Amino acid sequence: MRVVRFIPGFIEQNKEEQAKYRWQTLGVLLALFAVAATANLPHARAVKTLAYQAGETDALILSPILESIIFTAGIGLVLGTVFIWIGLWLSARANLGAPLLVRWLSGIALSNLVERKVVITSILLGGLVGALMLVQLELQESILPMGEAKFHHPSALPNLFAAFSAGVTEEIMFRLGLVSLVVALLQFLTKTETPSNLIVWSGILVVGLVFGLTHLPVAGTYYELTPVVVGTIVMGNVVTGTAFGWVFWRYGLIMAMLAHFSFDVVFHVLGSPFG
Repeated sequence: MRVVRFIPGFIEQNKEEQAKYRWQTLGVLLALFAVAATANLPHARAVKTLAYQAGETDALILSPILESIIFTAGIGLVLGTVFIWIGLWLSARANLGAPLLVRWLSGIALSNLVERKVVITSILLGGLVGALMLVQLELQESILPMGEAKFHHPSALPNLFAAFSAGVTEEIMFRLGLVSLVVALLQFLTKTETPSNLIVWSGILVVGLVFGLTHLPVAGTYYELTPVVVGTIVMGNVVTGTAFGWVFWRYGLIMAMLAHFSFDVVFHVLGSPFG
């Protein structure tokens, strides 16, 4: 059982530190959210260009780049404020949150901030899930094919920007915001001071399903939303969302971002399964 022994234990959540540095944590995460939301622009513009070249004549509506940056960053600040506020004010009660960021804000040196095993575990889990999902799609193609994509996926560089963007923004929204919200709600309903494993897993799985459903509009950009496509996209994102949720539970938000980023690099940058 060497693998089990290698997996590091939970990173301890310090509620007093979380409360003390809550506003600083919000400020850092909000700035990061706005930057990450803006970083998706090269990918979004590449998708619109490819859709237009594939014959979707109403797809190419590109605003000037400066206008796009200002608009996207503004939307990011609004969305980020909502989800970060929800997450930070509820995560402490649910024993969740961003412990590594809080430790950094408290003045702990970067070299003493986190175990190397935690970083390696988060990266390896994200990359392994990405590789397994690529294999699953390849095997599925001979049994239940998703059909031909409407156009090719963007190249590696726009996908790399999108990987960074999704790793930050989606983990803030879904794991910090929604998982904390669901877990705190279940705590309230069950009158539980400390969430049980069942409560946390329930929160992770419920949000994993929401995570899968919210990816359907993106999938519809590339494919007709047939039952096979819907099932593949939803179930695939339930699996990935559950993996990121597990990392968030054990090691906090920053490591969940790292796991998500490593998944996207393997799946979307190296694999590019959608053409």
